[in-house]
Amino acid sequence: MSSVLESQLEERLTAEAAVRRLVFLQAVHALDTDLADRLKDLSPDEWADYSALNAWPQLQPHIKQLQQVDAALCQQQLGLYGLCSDCEVELSREQLYQDPCRQRCSLCHSKHLNSQQGSWKL
Repeated sequence: MSSVLESQLEERLTAEAAVRRLVFLQAVHALDTDLADRLKDLSPDEWADYSALNAWPQLQPHIKQLQQVDAALCQQQLGLYGLCSDCEVELSREQLYQDPCRQRCSLCHSKHLNSQQGSWKL
């Protein structure tokens, strides 16, 4: 990837992280203002692991989105951003622009979804 393209995608990822974190914090605040205030004392990359959130099952989709953004930011720090987390093929610019937190190529994403269908969820 060219450095200009790389920079644009990294800016998009940073913006996406900010949006997802804000939406999450707003969702928590709507349920429990004290919990939202406690989260503000933590680093945003610690939010998804905060055990008090387990009391609110309706936050699970937001937590999953936080985990995705945290994983993408970690890949960025390691210099692996834009590579499939399973097979390490380079993701297309279009895939990353559409979803800056994308972790898998289309083939691995399909395999991952197939493996998840039929798994037990409590």
